[in-house]
Amino acid sequence: MMQADVEAFWANFEQEIGETILSKTMGQHFSSRKSQGEWGLLVLTGSAIRFRPTPGENWFQSLFRMAAPKVPQEPLSDIVLPLAFITAIELPKKRFFDFLFSPPFTVFTLRYRLGEEEKSLLLGADPKSEFFDKLLAELPVLNGT
Repeated sequence: MMQADVEAFWANFEQEIGETILSKTMGQHFSSRKSQGEWGLLVLTGSAIRFRPTPGENWFQSLFRMAAPKVPQEPLSDIVLPLAFITAIELPKKRFFDFLFSPPFTVFTLRYRLGEEEKSLLLGADPKSEFFDKLLAELPVLNGT
């Protein structure tokens, strides 16, 4: 797995979505607090946060499947949430024993409005990545724009 393959993957991804990627990390989408979650790529652009499911694949497989592409029978759709729709982000409170008992990824909730309806999206992201800092910097609701 060469660096050129990784760069080609992300260049193709940007071309496909038509936007520059500001940050990316491995992530999870949860249908509820009790669900196991599905794995995928969590991608931030200047206008949206995107979750691309990678069912049955891990991070490296999803990056490098270009060498031997597997065409799923029915590709899953990306979840795309425009940043302008987000009204709040809820990050978990840190507790003393979190390092022992909490999941490896930080699970957070994005609250957003879709028309008159208030909705939420439950995601998980690697806390060691720059993703949260970039997300917080881009959210209009948090930086006053």
